[in-house]
Amino acid sequence: MKMLFGAIAAAAMSMANAVFAQDITIGLSVDQLFESRVAVNNGIKAGAADKGYAVVEVVADGDAQQQNAQIQSLIAQGVDAILVCAVDQNTIERALIAAKRAGIPVVAYDRDLPDSQVVQAFVGPDSLIDGRLAGDYTAQALAGREGEIVIVELIGALNDQNGIDRSAGFREGIAALENVKLIEVPTDWDSARALSGTQNAIQANPDVAAVFAATDTHIPAVETVLADTGKLVPMGEDGHVVITGVNGSRDGYDAVMSGTADAFVVMGTDATGRKAVDLVSSILAGETVERLNYVGGNLYTAENTEANAAKIWGAPK
Repeated sequence: MKMLFGAIAAAAMSMANAVFAQDITIGLSVDQLFESRVAVNNGIKAGAADKGYAVVEVVADGDAQQQNAQIQSLIAQGVDAILVCAVDQNTIERALIAAKRAGIPVVAYDRDLPDSQVVQAFVGPDSLIDGRLAGDYTAQALAGREGEIVIVELIGALNDQNGIDRSAGFREGIAALENVKLIEVPTDWDSARALSGTQNAIQANPDVAAVFAATDTHIPAVETVLADTGKLVPMGEDGHVVITGVNGSRDGYDAVMSGTADAFVVMGTDATGRKAVDLVSSILAGETVERLNYVGGNLYTAENTEANAAKIWGAPK
């Protein structure tokens, strides 16, 4: 009888948990859609599905005011938690404050909001380490080179902590080199600006030894400029320009596989999305969570990219 009672109680508890899970709705506030963001969002949706949570997704298309209004709408819909990748922290903070007043926890993903008074946790790439991996590789590839070493850095958005940290990490990595001339090319994550900036940088500095792309989606622009100037030399041959990037896109994958790019750092997009859902689940259960949660990337070269294709979100499937 006790065993039967225990089994009934366990079944009842399981059913109660299932009902609770089905009653949970996560509001997903997205800055804009592009490949890596979609990959993280897919991880969120997969993690939510595993727990029986519903997801209401809104996309701001890069418009901070629109995102503010969308978060207000999620609050009005009565979501249980909000996952947000912000266009601009200052613009949406008042909407996040409204969420807090409504008792709705907020977790930031992919892009931290370090000055927010509302965000309870953040999960995203360790962009400082990701940039340093690329910088370390570049330093090793150019070790022993004599004379001035010209390196072009395609910088991401300066109002995006990921862009700032990737740049800082890359510079830490190449600090091992002496006599470096670093050419900064702001891109604001825009491929057209990456193309024109690379053209100007290489025209003024034809002896460029390396290029770092804060996002590997800009590597095709680098390849175009190097091809136009007769400098697109495969790895292992004299005159090769060392090319690295961070992201894990198909552009990076193809460039490394073709031998024009040396290495790329691949972000753990699925793990980031699933961790975001786990944080929400813990917070809703009343548990204490870490404020900062990082998912480090992995650097791949031509030697191991194909073997690790299943781990590379942008690789052909």
